[in-house]
Amino acid sequence: MSARLEALRAALRRRHPAAGALAVAGMDNVRYLSGFRGDAGLLWVAPDDAALLTDSRFWTQAREEAPDWRLVRVRERPTVEFLGDLCRASGVGALAFDPGEVTYAGYREWRRRLTGVRLVPAPGLVAALRLRKEPAEIAAIRRAAAVADRAFAQWRAQVRPGAVEAELALDLEHRMRRAGAEAMAFPPIVAGGPRGAMAHAVPGPAALRAGEMVVVDLGCRVDGYCSDMTRTLVVPGAEPDPEARRVYDVVRSALQAGIDALRPGRRGLDVDAEARRVIAAAGYGDAFGHGLGHGVGLAVHEGPRLSPLADPRQTIPEDAIVTVEPGVYLEGRFGVRLEQLVRVRAGGPEVLSTSPL
Repeated sequence: MSARLEALRAALRRRHPAAGALAVAGMDNVRYLSGFRGDAGLLWVAPDDAALLTDSRFWTQAREEAPDWRLVRVRERPTVEFLGDLCRASGVGALAFDPGEVTYAGYREWRRRLTGVRLVPAPGLVAALRLRKEPAEIAAIRRAAAVADRAFAQWRAQVRPGAVEAELALDLEHRMRRAGAEAMAFPPIVAGGPRGAMAHAVPGPAALRAGEMVVVDLGCRVDGYCSDMTRTLVVPGAEPDPEARRVYDVVRSALQAGIDALRPGRRGLDVDAEARRVIAAAGYGDAFGHGLGHGVGLAVHEGPRLSPLADPRQTIPEDAIVTVEPGVYLEGRFGVRLEQLVRVRAGGPEVLSTSPL
């Protein structure tokens, strides 16, 4: 934690030298820097000071989880006013903040209550530190992937004609919890037949039919860190649509192309292009509308981004962990998506998801 804090201070000095301190919002960022796992709080980071601000619901928890941080007990006044107290006590006239972590309403309140303090937008300072995963983070993500793999292996036999999407999703969540998950990374997706053409379908009352393609997207949290995996199955009892077989092969080839393209120093938009080229060459380019993947860590969606819309200045660092998840979605018919969780390494990518494709 102390190394992360010093790296953040160095980044603040380098990129925003006029700012006397930084207010860190976003609970994933707060946890990354302090270890505090509560639901509400802010961090104050100055050159020679660091404080965690939270309310009475979390004082005991904050002392236990962030013992190296000075605790500012928020009570009877808005949290931002305690930020103002810290600024005045330290002589800080310019306070940096990440505009991606503060709502517009929150920003207006900060401007109104932080009298005499200039707010300095400082986007992405903590997010940049989180791109590259440390050994303990990699180990936690590996454990989360293993839990999802175990649950999926036990669950997949439940995919049969007549099974209901919503019930299957609940069963899958239950199995992940029993296998060691502390929470879901996101609600599981189980989408059969035409509903599989909706990339983020919500499981509903639809019953599966023999021969349908079923998109299954699952992930869980272990020690705060997420996993993410997608498989596409065929409901037994009938042969699938012949085109579905072809699409499956195309998506699997695109998946491998994306994984093979992952190297430290490459741009996310270039990795996306390698996989997208395979799908476009097969004639399904218009049916792949989302980005190829995203980083995974304390949040299930974080940097780096693998997408045509990725920042062209951002490259993928070694030990980033990302998803590679190409898909083809034919409206009214079926969808196919395959997703692997991958660690980026100089010696070649390491796939963390072990469930068979």
